[in-house]
Amino acid sequence: MFSDDLECQKLLMEAMKYHLLPERRPMFQSPRTKPRKSTVGALYAVGGMDATKGSTTIEKYDLRTNTWVQVGVMNGRRLQFGVAVIDNKLYVVGGRDGLKTSNMVECYNPISKVWSTMPPMSTHRHGL
Repeated sequence: MFSDDLECQKLLMEAMKYHLLPERRPMFQSPRTKPRKSTVGALYAVGGMDATKGSTTIEKYDLRTNTWVQVGVMNGRRLQFGVAVIDNKLYVVGGRDGLKTSNMVECYNPISKVWSTMPPMSTHRHGL
């Protein structure tokens, strides 16, 4: 597969030496070995527990500016829920509100900052 690509072979050998010979890493320093910041995307922290109670906030970490910003609020307090990203929207599923386990599914659009209620799951779930 790589037998005809000499440049690719050199890069693979460089990577193998870097990872297999950690004591020699100072000798292998190059722009490829230096940590880089991501220039796209963001990390979202959704709900959960704060110091005393369940949190409803949605916060976004911007990798370029190294800052957290509150970008939204959930419709209610929830913890032990699942979150997935599909088509750039956050889907919050299940979870607990106190002692009650939920089958709710909500969708948050970070661009419009609007929540949509989706059809509920057939099973109540938490700890996702």
